[in-house]
Amino acid sequence: MKESKTLYQNKEDTELWVLLVKGDKLALEIMYRRYFPHLLNYGHTISTNEELIKDCIQDLFVNVFNNAKFRPIEHVKSYLYTALKNNLIYKISSVKETCQLENVEFEIPLTDDELESLFAYDDNYLERSLLLKEAYQKLSANQRHAIYLYYIKEMTWDEVAEILGITVHSSMNLIGRAIVKLRRLFENK
Repeated sequence: MKESKTLYQNKEDTELWVLLVKGDKLALEIMYRRYFPHLLNYGHTISTNEELIKDCIQDLFVNVFNNAKFRPIEHVKSYLYTALKNNLIYKISSVKETCQLENVEFEIPLTDDELESLFAYDDNYLERSLLLKEAYQKLSANQRHAIYLYYIKEMTWDEVAEILGITVHSSMNLIGRAIVKLRRLFENK
């Protein structure tokens, strides 16, 4: 069994996806373990209700596992992020919490204390990081979301575009404009 599990762990996401859709329990386990921490972290950018986020992640994988109608996909990671985001927004709005896609605030949770601990030995870096954080907060929610996906989660242009529901060219423009705005805000300090 361990040999089989090791083989599965070395498989690409697209290969595991095909097995998962066919009802392979080991593929389900590997994909779930591979993506759960990342999806949980991403879910916290949309909601503070950790139990709701965990439930939505679990629902997502169970739905894929139980539904043989899913077709092979090229960008598994971006599909999972998009599906989680949509599921969370649906669940939040269905329990009468006011939440619309346009109003979802996208934040990277990082406190001033955390910044200070990262740059404890160099005040210049700390000061610059605080200025960058302040400039980042002035970006639109879409710009912050795109920057997070591209630079923090290291997703491809295609994956960013898929999650945001825009074209690849639009995602490049969105991030480009965000970087220009960040640079301008940062330099004006």
